Amino acid sequence: MAIRISKSSFDIRQKLSELTRKFGAKGSEIAAAETLYEARAALNSGRKNMIINGAMTIDQRNGGSSYAVPNATGGSYGLDRWAVNEATGGAVSVNMDGDPASGNGEFSPVQEFSKAMQLACSNGDSSMSSSENTHFFQNIEGYNIVHLKWGTRYASPVSLSFWVRCNVPGIYCVGLENNATDRTCIKEYKVEPGFKWQKVELTFPGCTDGTWEQTNATGIRVRFCLATGSNFDDGIDGTWVNSDELATSNQVNWMVDSNSRYFITGVQLEKGRTSTEFEHRLHSEELAMCQRYYYKDTTTVEGGGLSVVTASLDSIMGIRVDYPVTMRATPVLNLFGTTYRTGGSADGQRVTNTRFVWGRKQTGTGTANIGAYATGGFEVTAEL
Repeated sequence: MAIRISKSSFDIRQKLSELTRKFGAKGSEIAAAETLYEARAALNSGRKNMIINGAMTIDQRNGGSSYAVPNATGGSYGLDRWAVNEATGGAVSVNMDGDPASGNGEFSPVQEFSKAMQLACSNGDSSMSSSENTHFFQNIEGYNIVHLKWGTRYASPVSLSFWVRCNVPGIYCVGLENNATDRTCIKEYKVEPGFKWQKVELTFPGCTDGTWEQTNATGIRVRFCLATGSNFDDGIDGTWVNSDELATSNQVNWMVDSNSRYFITGVQLEKGRTSTEFEHRLHSEELAMCQRYYYKDTTTVEGGGLSVVTASLDSIMGIRVDYPVTMRATPVLNLFGTTYRTGGSADGQRVTNTRFVWGRKQTGTGTANIGAYATGGFEVTAEL
């Protein structure tokens, strides 16, 4: 018996075909959009990815070298914007890796990315106590989530997509939570056997209640769980709960032994129910976005010799550095190498979100030869 296709069904199929011809792979994304915003996002109209350094190409702190994560610090940064919390009896290191562009990504669309973040278990913990866990996360600034309208009846859903490669198959969990840690939504995804790259696409419902920061504080925390004890595994897949959770009870223990490896790249969080193509920003743009939170310069910083300064209260002469971008908040300054200050009445330091001055200051009257230098460069940190 022949199948009869109604005119409306035929028109839909014709429109789908037309979109595919015109926009290629984006055609199906546009057709699947449920709102005008989602359709515009599918066309790459404006900025959409709330994740910074989702392609894992910026690593100011370690320059691509492996970094051993300190135990139970609450979160220690490896690649820019990505912090790792390892609070178990095991040990984890993190590094930037060229895995997607190597033979491991051959014949896979993941090769649109040149880098990934690799987490390596260097000492296993096969039995988690109730409070132990390992996860990595990114804190998204509140200014960047205002358009989601979370905490109101108009809250928008969001889509999270990423590529993952892992040699410990099973159910993993990723969650979104607020800064107060009293609203959490967990989504499960399955890592298949075979240690191959696979793409994950998840949709989270918008949160209509709770407090969601809209300032330079943490707006949304995106947390990828690798292992957890029973204190943090009461999440419900796809449902908002009023507690701090990392996973559901189905979460696998990735920390099972010292051979565990987890690679991730192409992380994108966007408004709407549909995951769209990854937003590749210019490298200079991505670097500048990272420098809002952390900036490092390891070249020698010198104060330019001694200078005669007319005395006035808190006048400082020494090193002055203007940051390449305005930082999120007043940062913490750390000078590397040998530092030296001379003259004046006291050590002085002024740090703002645009520059720092470090040297000697004159607090009395008259004049003095004052100055300073540091031989190893510096870093400034304004992480969330």
